[in-house]
Amino acid sequence: MKRGLIILIVAVILGVGMFFGSRRMLRPCDCVQTAQMPVENGSLLPELQWLRVSLHLTDPQFEKVQALHLAYQPKCAELCMRIQHSDHALQEAASRTRAVTADVTKLMHERADLTQECQQAMLKHVYETADCMATEQADMYLKSVLPHVLGSVHSSH
Repeated sequence: MKRGLIILIVAVILGVGMFFGSRRMLRPCDCVQTAQMPVENGSLLPELQWLRVSLHLTDPQFEKVQALHLAYQPKCAELCMRIQHSDHALQEAASRTRAVTADVTKLMHERADLTQECQQAMLKHVYETADCMATEQADMYLKSVLPHVLGSVHSSH
């Protein structure tokens, strides 16, 4: 009787441990860039499948697009980090006062400059990606992506 009870207790403890362990392993990472994006071999390539499918990219075209995407990721991550730091600094400065101070204005300009730098880098990346495609494919790609890159897509509330 005691042996059966010990086996049952051990089984329950192992089951609970495995449950919580598997939940922890399956939880998405906490980093901003990949929190809701699928990851494949440490990169964010699955989101490129829409390009391959909707634009009918050939294997060589898709390989070039993937290479550009992987090469751009560190630059994008670095710019995102700088923007987050800028946002935090601006929020802190604005919270310390009830007036538009010189410090707040300076931080707003820095944030705007970073946003422009990020947008220019993304635009350059988009043009490089389009250069991997045939003219018709590139036109469709640019028509789809440019409004997002240039910030001219607005959601209605």
